[in-house]
Amino acid sequence: MTLPAGWIAFLRARVEEEKRLAYAAAADGWWDPTEPGARRSGIEADGRLLVSVLTGRGAKADNEVARHILSHQPGRALEDLDAKEQLLDYCERLGGEIPPQLLAVVRQLAEPFHDHPDHPIQTQEAP
Repeated sequence: MTLPAGWIAFLRARVEEEKRLAYAAAADGWWDPTEPGARRSGIEADGRLLVSVLTGRGAKADNEVARHILSHQPGRALEDLDAKEQLLDYCERLGGEIPPQLLAVVRQLAEPFHDHPDHPIQTQEAP
């Protein structure tokens, strides 16, 4: 069984990885959709095309996928990651006295990384 510190360390490592990626993407500035009627649907930053979106399912699908990508702005991702870090900091201050409900939240936040080789479930340490 993985102790709370193992779950906290695992999630903190994933948050740090995600932050590095978000900071790299943030270097391009705020993301915007390409102008309506542009030759290609995609994502722009500072007037440069960052990503062209071509789903093969038509312009409407291309636009929807581009809007989904836009919903993951680096700045928004960094705010989300900062909130997770604050939660992890709080858990660490509690030491070994983390309430089961709070540990359940940490474990749930680690779930998107279930396929990571260091995930406590993957390492056969958790029940």
